[in-house]
Amino acid sequence: MYEYYNGILCVEAGWLYGDSGIISKYNYKNLRIRKKIRVLRRACKGTPALVEYDSLPGRFKQAIIDQFGDPNKMISHNTFADYIEQDPDAFSFFSSYRLPDGRALTESTIRQYVANSSILNALKNITLNTRARRRALGGSKGNIWECLAHAVDRLRDDQGHSLPGSPRRLREALRKYISDGYTSVIHGGHGNDNAQKVSATIERLILSLYVMPNKPYSSSVHDLYLQFLGGSVDIADFKTGEIFDRNNFYNDGQPVTLSDSTIWNYINDPKNRAVVDKFRSGSLQYNAKHRPFHHRKPPQFALSKISLDDRDLPRKTHEKTRVKAYYAYDVASGYLLGAAYSRNKDTDLFVACLRDMFRNIHNMNLGMPMQVEVEHHLVNKFKDDFMRAGVLFPFVRWCNPGNSQEKWSETGIRLKKLGYEKLYQDGIGRFYAKREADRVDKEKVFDAENNNYKDKTYDFDQLIADDKATIQIYNNDLHPNQKRWPGMTRRHVLLGNVNPQLANIDLPLLARYLGEHTETTIRRNQYLQVRHSNYRLPTPDIIDLLSPNDYSVNAYWLPRPDGLINNVYIYQDDKYLADCPLVEQYNTASAEQTDDDGRIYLEQSKYVSQFDSKVKKAAATLARVELIPNDIHQSVIARSDSDEAISSNTLIVPEPEPDIIEYKPLNSPNSPENSL
Repeated sequence: MYEYYNGILCVEAGWLYGDSGIISKYNYKNLRIRKKIRVLRRACKGTPALVEYDSLPGRFKQAIIDQFGDPNKMISHNTFADYIEQDPDAFSFFSSYRLPDGRALTESTIRQYVANSSILNALKNITLNTRARRRALGGSKGNIWECLAHAVDRLRDDQGHSLPGSPRRLREALRKYISDGYTSVIHGGHGNDNAQKVSATIERLILSLYVMPNKPYSSSVHDLYLQFLGGSVDIADFKTGEIFDRNNFYNDGQPVTLSDSTIWNYINDPKNRAVVDKFRSGSLQYNAKHRPFHHRKPPQFALSKISLDDRDLPRKTHEKTRVKAYYAYDVASGYLLGAAYSRNKDTDLFVACLRDMFRNIHNMNLGMPMQVEVEHHLVNKFKDDFMRAGVLFPFVRWCNPGNSQEKWSETGIRLKKLGYEKLYQDGIGRFYAKREADRVDKEKVFDAENNNYKDKTYDFDQLIADDKATIQIYNNDLHPNQKRWPGMTRRHVLLGNVNPQLANIDLPLLARYLGEHTETTIRRNQYLQVRHSNYRLPTPDIIDLLSPNDYSVNAYWLPRPDGLINNVYIYQDDKYLADCPLVEQYNTASAEQTDDDGRIYLEQSKYVSQFDSKVKKAAATLARVELIPNDIHQSVIARSDSDEAISSNTLIVPEPEPDIIEYKPLNSPNSPENSL
């Protein structure tokens, strides 16, 4: 209405030819064009034009005074904005305020509520302080709230407040503010239970539509929602049989209609996006994008933890298949300890990988790894066997299925593939890779199937040979963490940073679970035969460990790449007996004998001598016995010689001849009878 502009009393042009009815808009334009009135400020968005009060013709001034009072007495140079001061306590209150669902207020909402509180503080000061009211309103006692409401409404754009422009509603807002404080400023929609119920119901329906099996677009969800409101379709939950009640989507008797953007906002709300992607995405994509993960660090010592996993080699064989591989990595050094290859992905592939790993560990004179991490696939068969914690490995970590980032071996495979296979092999990549450098081109074959492509193929053995060569380069390359191990390769880190608490490898136990097996028999108290080769007992004392009248044993051995068997470990009734080395033969021709022949001769002679000594010692403990009939036997014999009839139940025991046991010495060790 009235305002001082640069110290000059002005009247709003819009009010002058609008609500006041003092002058018509046509007449106002003519006066302005003819410069009969002076416009001090032009109108713009949010800012009305101002006309100098003294430039108005006298008849218009009198009309204003008669209807609304003298402006010079109603407003002073101290405008309402001069009484507004920022309230820091309000900022602290709204910053720490939490909605019923736990969310904080947005930054723009906080600014708006602080502005509301600051203006209400000014209104409180003006209305309760007579002197301030007189200065702000020019001493007028009438139309106080009209002037205040007008002044507050004028500050809407400058202050960014949301207070009402109506005098009655503004007065009510101040009354609540004085009574309830800052909480009265918070919009009722933030804590309105009914609004929350409607919003939660709509949100549930929208998300349920979005996770349908056909993966609809958000625009399709919007169309379905409108069809549901209009009664064209009904929506039911096929699991529970629940029919969504259309009345729950009305507020105050009106249907709650939503725009495409609102539907999109519901779906892409962070708390909802993870939920819908649980239905619309695969487990790998969902885990990589949404699911939290553990932040870990690798072990400090080599062989503290071994990580195993399978993979398919990228390139295909001539049979259009891929070579199946199984790797065993040391996590601390990244060294690839063992690898196995097969045409089929089965348990034999896993066992072969462990054999290769332990063969390499044994050749490097290292101990038993402390922990192994594996997945259930392929390995679950041995969960209650040798993969049980405490049998071979002190600790066994079973990784969760579908969580590839849990196993370090996934990282090792990626480093080997992208860092070494791509560098030293051709055709490494994927035709759908995002980066051009990782993409492999394929030529499509337009045939009846329309699903064939021309791929370069390789020989099965060539692919294995290429992978083994790449493993050698990978293991002997510099360790990625050169800051900690400068100048050291993965092999150097493995050998020079071994966990000092490692136990020695129990080869008999390892052979029993991971080795090959056959049933055989101990012959001549000396040797047993496995795959057409003879293996001798380490000492004759092993015979004492056998079960009565049972020379059969189970022989286990760890196969070597060349197929040779240096020694076997024998068990009987799940009890370990001995480590039996391969029997060596010596040349009988003295002219051709070497030092090895002499060593072998002495070993065999020693064994025969030990056996003879064992038998001789046992034989020496035996007594020479003679059977002597007692008196009862004699009486029975006497009765048998008489003429009396002998009952059929009478036992006649003839007098035995003396039974003498005579000890004969065994042949000498060098006799031909005792040679193999």
